[in-house]
Amino acid sequence: MMSLQGRLILVVGPSGVGKDTLIDYARSRLRSDLRVHFVRRVISRQIAVGENHEPVDNDEFQRRVLEGAFALHWQANGLSYGIPSDIDEWLKRGDVVVVNGSRGILSEARARYPQLLVVNVTAPMDVLAKRLVERGRENLMSIKQRLIRNEQQSVQGGDVLHIDNSGSPEDGGEALTRILLSIQNSAKACGAKC
Repeated sequence: MMSLQGRLILVVGPSGVGKDTLIDYARSRLRSDLRVHFVRRVISRQIAVGENHEPVDNDEFQRRVLEGAFALHWQANGLSYGIPSDIDEWLKRGDVVVVNGSRGILSEARARYPQLLVVNVTAPMDVLAKRLVERGRENLMSIKQRLIRNEQQSVQGGDVLHIDNSGSPEDGGEALTRILLSIQNSAKACGAKC
């Protein structure tokens, strides 16, 4: 485990809950803050509407895994996802790092990053279903399978904050922005004392 001064914020939740939307909203509100980093994931999928990621093929993804290019990586829904290892330098400097993550890597992330804060984004099942259909990335059977998997995953712990994103994107985005500002203000207050 490395010594880190910063705070890793892992935003998790089921597909269609709006994690990218909330992260984009917070990014636009905090764009002038050089101590908050919004990480662009690497995914073995072409660019999709509503998701800003670096697309790579499977061979390139595996090459990067072998080279240690990822701080965290996982497989989900037939795709590979990676968080670039650049985050470790930012965390060493004491910065706040925001990542769209996976509930499946919580154990690994908690072990590696003791200052982890998990932001669990939720919404009712009917809202998720509607958003997944509107997104248009998958057929109805795939959407149904995702929704069943989502029901089986619970995110709990002392390091977890919950955001209900069943309302407007602005409401959820403001909730995430308030969390990030609170963390940053705590870090500034701690600066000379900690």
